[in-house]
Amino acid sequence: MNNNKVAVLGGGDGGHTVAADLTLKGFQVSLCDLPQFSDYGWLKNTMETGEIELTGAIQGVAKINLVTTDIKEALKDANIIFVVARSNADALFAEACAPYVEDGQIILLAAGNCGSLVFINTFKDKKVKKDVLLAESASLPYGCRIREPTHRGGPTHARAFFITSIFAVGVFPANRTDEVISRLKKFYSGTIAMTNVLEAGMSNPNTAAHCAPTILNVGRIERVAAEKLGDFALFHEGCSESVMRVVTAIMIERGNIFKALGWKVAYPVSDTENIIDNILRVCKPRTGVEEALKQKGPMGPINEARYITEDVPYGLVTYSSFGKMVGVETPAINSMIQLSSVMNQVDYMAEGRTVEKLGISDMTIKELNDFLYKGTKML
Repeated sequence: MNNNKVAVLGGGDGGHTVAADLTLKGFQVSLCDLPQFSDYGWLKNTMETGEIELTGAIQGVAKINLVTTDIKEALKDANIIFVVARSNADALFAEACAPYVEDGQIILLAAGNCGSLVFINTFKDKKVKKDVLLAESASLPYGCRIREPTHRGGPTHARAFFITSIFAVGVFPANRTDEVISRLKKFYSGTIAMTNVLEAGMSNPNTAAHCAPTILNVGRIERVAAEKLGDFALFHEGCSESVMRVVTAIMIERGNIFKALGWKVAYPVSDTENIIDNILRVCKPRTGVEEALKQKGPMGPINEARYITEDVPYGLVTYSSFGKMVGVETPAINSMIQLSSVMNQVDYMAEGRTVEKLGISDMTIKELNDFLYKGTKML
């Protein structure tokens, strides 16, 4: 295993930014996406040029060591494997990684949304015997977007609006947290340890910050898209006082679930605190956060918006499922799931990431925490 080698799986905004940032920090990076996604977005341009230009809070042109769709080649000798992709791709990446992982490697999902358990279950089914540690973070290390247009023949352009001062990570099994955190600090100095992978994964601030503002501004968003009236800046235009009451209610309900489980949220918000103020406090530089919040984006039809199609089934549904498991009511969370399901004609509760699908529904709270700490039941 090469301590300087990193694999980044996922060719979107986050994957490009992680690959470029770590390259600029001096690491040997392989950026890889699955073959079926090779024509999507910006990966094809990056495969042709081999370069990513970063602007904003991080600046420079990174010459990526390897850009590929060959996951075996990407994973070979890698010290850390960063999975930076949408949560609905977790199972695909887990199956693709299973034959090629090596002893001593760390697989980190950023942000995790409890996807580490998908990898654990998949590796168990595939009878993976390697000593691989799973980890997941509550968020990406930065707020970032690929900027368009990317000029053909030139580097793919990504902008890091801000860098988070806290990179909260949980480890499976949690009794090996120290060795993982010490290795991750070489990549991100702001890495802090969470109690376990699920405490980290369920601390993702996007779920609360994205879903309610998108759902409650659906009329404006769809009209802007349909009538080509320009783009919509969700946080700058859509987070009114009333909307933020719903966001805060969701955060409080999640906090109640954490209390029942004996966990702490990575980015807590009190019932009197504006979540936007909280974001400004934990991120740097402040001007970058303010720029990101004011960014207009082509959200398009609500049935295609990632703030619904990812954050509801892999965020709110997970919260609701854990609430039922531990006896905590989640009316605000459930209302957002129901509204989004009706709007998109999709049963997100049935399709989403639940405790049943994670394989932990039959555990008591003590059994769950013991499993997350010792890693004994499945492996």
